[in-house]
Formats: sequence, C-alpha cells, structure tokens
Amino acid sequence: MLARWNPPAPPRRPVFGAALFLMTLALPLAAQLDFTDDQLPRVTPVVRVARAVGPAVVNIYQEVVEEVALPWPYSVFDPGGTSRSTSLGSGVIIDPDGFILTNSHVIKVPDRAIQVRMADGSNYLARLVNTDPGNDVALLKVAADHPLPTATLGTSSDLMVGEGVVAIGNPLGNENSVTSGIVSSLFRDVSVPGQGRSSRRFRDFIQLDAAINPGNSGGPLLNMRGEVIGVNWAIATEAEGIGFAIPIDRVRSSLIDRLLNPQVVADVVTGLSLQAGQGGGRVALSAVADGSPAAEAGLRAGDQVVSIGGTPVRWEFDVQKALYGASPGDRMPVVVQRGDALVPAEIVLGGADSPMRYIEAHTGLRVVDHPHYFGVVVESVDPSGPAARLELRRGDLIDGLAGKSVDDTQALYSILRSMPPAARAEILLFRAGQPLRGTLGLR
Repeated sequence: MLARWNPPAPPRRPVFGAALFLMTLALPLAAQLDFTDDQLPRVTPVVRVARAVGPAVVNIYQEVVEEVALPWPYSVFDPGGTSRSTSLGSGVIIDPDGFILTNSHVIKVPDRAIQVRMADGSNYLARLVNTDPGNDVALLKVAADHPLPTATLGTSSDLMVGEGVVAIGNPLGNENSVTSGIVSSLFRDVSVPGQGRSSRRFRDFIQLDAAINPGNSGGPLLNMRGEVIGVNWAIATEAEGIGFAIPIDRVRSSLIDRLLNPQVVADVVTGLSLQAGQGGGRVALSAVADGSPAAEAGLRAGDQVVSIGGTPVRWEFDVQKALYGASPGDRMPVVVQRGDALVPAEIVLGGADSPMRYIEAHTGLRVVDHPHYFGVVVESVDPSGPAARLELRRGDLIDGLAGKSVDDTQALYSILRSMPPAARAEILLFRAGQPLRGTLGLR
C-alpha cells in the first residue's frame, strides 16, 4: 500500500515543456451536401450532421456461442448444450485506412469473427487491433480497397450543458439510426454492477438525453459541427432519457497510450510522447525520453511533426498509424518543424532491450521525463503488472526508487538494471502534490 511521507518539494527540471498544437480537420457542414432545391429550406443542423457523418458510422456484429446448462430433470439425460446469439454494436471510422473506434464491451469474444457493415451496405471482416477495458474502448481494422469515409474527432474539453448533440448508431439492430438531444450534464460517475456484490465505477461521463438503446454502444456522439465529442456507452435502465457517453478527450488519450501505442501493439519503442488535444496547429512532441531512439535521432520536446514514414501528419493518430506494423530495428524517416526550419531525422526503432521497454517489462509502467521537474511521469499502468498492484496511476511523478533519486527515465532504467530479478524496493512519488511511498515488487 502507498503511504504519505514528508519530503521536500520536487526540484524543477531546468528545461521547459513546449505547448502542444494539433490540427483539427473541419467537416464541410456548411457546404452543399447533395440537397435538392426543395430540401434546402428544410435542412437543419441535425440533417447536415447526419448527412456528413452518417457514412462513417458502422454496425458491428459478432456471433456469441455460450454453454448453457439444462434444468433438471433434462440435465440428467443431457448435461447441456450451446446457445448462439448475436452481439450488436456500433462504431465510427476515424481513419480512411479502415481504423474503427468502438466500445470494448461490444467485442464479446476477442478471437471470434467480427462483422462490420458500412453505411453503404458493404460488409467486411474486422480485426481487433487492441482494447482498453479501463476506458471501455476498442480499435478495429478493416481492409478496404479504397479510402473509407471518416469522422473527425473533436474535443470534449469545452462542452456546454444544454448544447445540442446528435447520436448515430445501431439501436436494437436498426442500422444507422439518428437521434438528437442535448448535453444534460458533465462529469458524471457511473457504477456498473459486477459479479456478486461488487461494482465497477466509471468516471467523468457525458450525460445526454438523445435516445440511445442497446446497439448504440460504440457509436459517435456529435456536436453540431459534426465533430465526435463522445462515444455512446450506456443507458440508465431504471430511467428514461438518461444516457452516457465517454468523453472523446479520454478516448484520444487511450488511442495514444494503449490502443495504437507502438510499444503495446508492435513491441516497438520510440521514446516519443504525444498528447491528445486541440489547438489548431501541427502535432507536437510533448516529451522525448532521454537515451531513447527519438533522442538519438536528435528530436526534441516541442518539435512539430510534419511527416513520418513519408506520410503527412494531420493529427496524433497519424504518427501512431505510421508505426503500426513496424518492427524493432526498422528505420523511420521523420520531418519536424523546429522554429522556422524543417529538420529531417531518422529514428531507428527500439525493441525489448531499450530502456523504455525494460522499464515497462519489469514494473508495468510506461513513463516519460517530467517537462518541468526532476522525476518521471507515469503515462500508463499495465493492469496485470507490479505497479498496478501498488495502485500507481497515470500522472504519478516518481521521485525515487531503492533509496536512489529518479531524475529521469535513464536514471530509472539504471536503477532497475542494478536490481536482482523479483526484487522489492521502496518507491517515492508525488500524486497531485501529495508525497506517497510504498514497496514495489519487480517482475
């Protein structure tokens, strides 16, 4: 368990983090969307959103086979059988190469076929790229022979209670249904019953009154500019007109930290850190880990990524996608803007022996150097790793381990390398300014 202690305040790191700018791709809602002259006087903002984004919304189907025990006395002669049912859900295409965002609970059986039906009626088999059960989001991939229509991810940071929203999805199997309403509330906490008397608590949800039903899960919640500001998630079954959606900013963070993180998906280490958000400019590097492949390539925090792997970078997903399927040892060309100059670089991708990978393998932590203070910041925690058992969290600032100061990721790597396998050591950290200590067991 973690306990409080009273160290001095963490010293400031003598470097400064750079502001992050990300490009927002605007949907052409103000443009003509194939309306006739008779329709134009009746076109509302909801109609424009539905027309613009509807082609990017997909329906997800999966056959679920379960063992069913027969009741007595039939069980005397036949111990049981199988039951077949169809899991229904929705999703939204976020990249023209066929990446689809949905809820992880829509995918009932990860190793069973996943069917995706497009708005135009075409069907594809989808592959599960990754899931993030902690945020209940998943990423699928379909292989199409042409670019697919996409929706633009917006931001949930500036949502207003009372503003209009549109939900598109597959409620009860009724494909591509459109409903509208308002944001009823923000920052809602929702408890989901678990086995026995346990329950799981999800935090920071958007509450909406647009009608959603079973099958809407995973579909987009849109603002009146046609931007995805949430992923529809659940309804309050004991009420009417109370639904919940996962804020899109949390989903964007999940895309970077887990769903398409090259270290998680492809066992590739770069040392690059991106931060989901919006600001109207190019994607910037929020941090570059010391001693990492990106640092050795000369990249710096604050560099704005122009292209990677020869592909222009419009938003943070493009960086992750370029690394998808890469292998340790591959060379990845990168062009960044630093001030007024374009700087070409080449990252030699790292693998299991790199410091970042070594840290994650032995602690279950992904960390980056803090841009303002000495210490390393927890980016994500492997739910099955030692750090999760000690209840470390994203955002924790690790200041010391095994009686030694952790000034940066290279220092943490050196400390871990000097410790025997399965060792236990005291860890010192700050959480929201509060100093904590505990004993971390390594694997």
